[in-house]
Amino acid sequence: MPECTWRLFRFSLPLAMPLPSGASVRQGWLVQLQGAGATGWGEVAPLPGFSRETPEAAFRALQVLLPRLTSVPEASTFAEWAETVASLLADAPASVRWGLELALASWQAARVEKRLDTWLASDPLPVISINALVPTNWQAHPECLATIRTAGYRTVKVKVSGHAPEEAARCVRQLRDMLGREMTLRVDANRAWTLREALAFAEAVADLEIAYIEEPLRDPEKLQEFVRRSPVPVALDETLAEQPGTPLHRWEGVAAVVLKPLLLGGLLSAWRRAEEAKALGMAVVWSAAFETGIGTRGLLALAAASRSPAAAGLDPYRWLADDVVHPRLALQPEMSVGEALTGPWHPNPVVLETIDVAA
Repeated sequence: MPECTWRLFRFSLPLAMPLPSGASVRQGWLVQLQGAGATGWGEVAPLPGFSRETPEAAFRALQVLLPRLTSVPEASTFAEWAETVASLLADAPASVRWGLELALASWQAARVEKRLDTWLASDPLPVISINALVPTNWQAHPECLATIRTAGYRTVKVKVSGHAPEEAARCVRQLRDMLGREMTLRVDANRAWTLREALAFAEAVADLEIAYIEEPLRDPEKLQEFVRRSPVPVALDETLAEQPGTPLHRWEGVAAVVLKPLLLGGLLSAWRRAEEAKALGMAVVWSAAFETGIGTRGLLALAAASRSPAAAGLDPYRWLADDVVHPRLALQPEMSVGEALTGPWHPNPVVLETIDVAA
């Protein structure tokens, strides 16, 4: 096992728009792994209001783990690596596993002179589609829809959790009319409604060819009944993070899973969920939790390696007014994975503060 060195950097990035929690900055840590002539990067940034662990707990875990990981196992393939690395981070919080596994995996890829996507899989997709997020106040800014259409997006997602079912249905119908039927439309309710309310919404929009409604229910225990009765397909997101050990076949009939490694417990946990979902015929939607350019590139690699044709939810990257790396990742409706992963890019020292790992 080669000797490696970890470096830790704190970041605090201004946001162009507040997070769902109301935060106006995105905070976290970058981890850098160096050794054997290779470098790997990862990102640890618990998402307020969604991550189970606090930033303080994540930092404490980093302080404990990094000094222990001075020797890391070498692996030529992803499958070989997956067998050895899981036990190293078994007790780490979800966001810490995501960041350290991403750093370890990208280091392994660099060590054998591969991109992360081509190390994860032998035949990754060369291009990944991205879905555009429609602002919740889009009706006050209808020009944003013209921008989305002009840019060439083919999939959009709108959040309706701030609306009663009847109002949400009117909003989605108006949005469908303005976007046209050729656009794939996703709806996210963020667990806003009761079963009765969610069914009322689904019935009101049943004719609008919605790809899926994501997490409609306040009570996830009633998801099976909603799936059985809803005329609109259903996607899972928060439920997966809350019930990591529950097999997906429990939710038979679910159309899609939205995978956020930051919340699911890391790269390996999310990858296993993707494999499980594909075996059940569920669409796999890789999705961001307001990651920086480091985490977003990792998500792009995972989407390509898993060969998921569903548009990835990477648009939250646009919320960041600055980034930990420069130049910034240029999000497009169709992303060339090779161009995005190879860069070139470099760390942005203006927003990075070096932290003593043993502090």
